[in-house]
Amino acid sequence: MTDAATTYARGLLAQLGLEDVALDGRADPAPLAWRRSGLMAVTGRADGPALVCPAALASAADGVMMALRAIVPDVSWPLNGALLLGERARLLGLTRGGRMSANRSCRLMRVSDGEVALNLAREADRDLLPILLADHAADLSAWAAIERAAAGCSSAALLARGVEMSMAIAAMAPPHPPARLFPILRSARTAPDRPPLVVDLSSLWAGPLCGSLLALAGAQVIKVESRTRLDGARSGHGGFYDLLNAGKASVALDFRDEADRRALAALVAQADIVIEASRPRALRQLEIDRDAEVARGAIWIGLTAHDDPDRVGFGDDAAVAGGLAAIMAEGWGEALFAGDAIADPLTGLHAALAALAAWQQGQAGLIALSLANTTAFACHAGHAAPALLRDWQAQAQADDAPLYPLRAPVGTAALPGADNDRVLASC
Repeated sequence: MTDAATTYARGLLAQLGLEDVALDGRADPAPLAWRRSGLMAVTGRADGPALVCPAALASAADGVMMALRAIVPDVSWPLNGALLLGERARLLGLTRGGRMSANRSCRLMRVSDGEVALNLAREADRDLLPILLADHAADLSAWAAIERAAAGCSSAALLARGVEMSMAIAAMAPPHPPARLFPILRSARTAPDRPPLVVDLSSLWAGPLCGSLLALAGAQVIKVESRTRLDGARSGHGGFYDLLNAGKASVALDFRDEADRRALAALVAQADIVIEASRPRALRQLEIDRDAEVARGAIWIGLTAHDDPDRVGFGDDAAVAGGLAAIMAEGWGEALFAGDAIADPLTGLHAALAALAAWQQGQAGLIALSLANTTAFACHAGHAAPALLRDWQAQAQADDAPLYPLRAPVGTAALPGADNDRVLASC
């Protein structure tokens, strides 16, 4: 019997025009991969048992890694994809919070006609709460007060106001996975026999994970940051930041400076692959023409939280938008978070596979992936109905195998701008 990860890998490769690529190896069953990756420990109520997710997202991640191994063999890839979904929670010592995300920044709240997830990952968003909740009298410093104020609001009204104010908010809905995740790209050149040059303009998790996997595959990756707004992950767990960014050259530029913007444009113009997670307005301010870069033959990885590229979101709220909380409610009787900002690593994995497949085939084009859509699509790997879910839960609870060993960084991430002189001299 073919395991879920293998079936998922074959489906991805078929979308990428690589259906004849042979797959090797098998993955752990979905409930065991969920537990052994550390995801079970951050799924379920804080005062209840650790739970298995009804969606086989760990198998989806394992399938992506299986496909990566198939198209780029002889690389020291991570043990499996599921490991990447759980490693941040393990490194940070996060715990399950039920209706509160593992990092405690996002909360599921009941409103008059359903549920919404509100993510206050940025402290400045708290100043917008009186407008969001149409309540200027209440003290909204505590989550309990925020929930009380939200209870009388409709999900549509909250969503409209939140999106307008660039807050990370999502309404809970069943998953609506797209039939196809990856676009059909055009042939741009003969398939190259050299590693690609990658310019990574992204930050936090999904984009940097994509870039780190490309680096493992042999790509030369240049991480570009704004001097005035460095990657926020630099101030987080150092070991996790190193996992995502060690081995990349570092360029830091002042995007307000005309000369530095010209240097950025020259760097992007040399890139074979560009990774970015910016809103369209930000690209315009940087004077970067994505369409022109694609037209000249670049592979452009555009990562967003939602299909609307102007809409803000993070891994936990985007997963809710992708249907994950609804799946938890169907399986466990209550909307709960599953894993730790799981939409981020899922999207980073899929983006890396798409980029490498396009590079190998001499293709160019825009590969636009949203966190919400990628999460919904990953549900194709499997979905346990309540009876099967009870069996999955029993399997996971009986499993006494050790957790997958955590990865060690390939080194220490470079300081901001450490490689400016060397990299920019080539532009």
